[in-house]
Amino acid sequence: MGDLGLNPETALKLVQILLRGAAYFFAGFAVLGLSTYVVFLCLEIFARQPRSKATIAEMPQPAGCASVVEQIHELVLADTQTLAEEAAVSGGAVLCKG
Repeated sequence: MGDLGLNPETALKLVQILLRGAAYFFAGFAVLGLSTYVVFLCLEIFARQPRSKATIAEMPQPAGCASVVEQIHELVLADTQTLAEEAAVSGGAVLCKG
């Protein structure tokens, strides 16, 4: 290669200017990307979200029907009274049907 007419000091200054310009260019894009990231992060964190109101559905009771607890209680009372009547009739011995 031939001599380009640049002395070493001028060539060094030119290379430094190019490197400094590239550094500023990439630093600018890095700052721009970081600020965009921060903006989208804040939008995600502080965005208003519609609050869903959870409602608990209530089971409607059919008219004239007793609840399960009342039905079981009535069945237990009926069985107990039947066993007591059988014991009174048979003289105290109750046979349990399997």
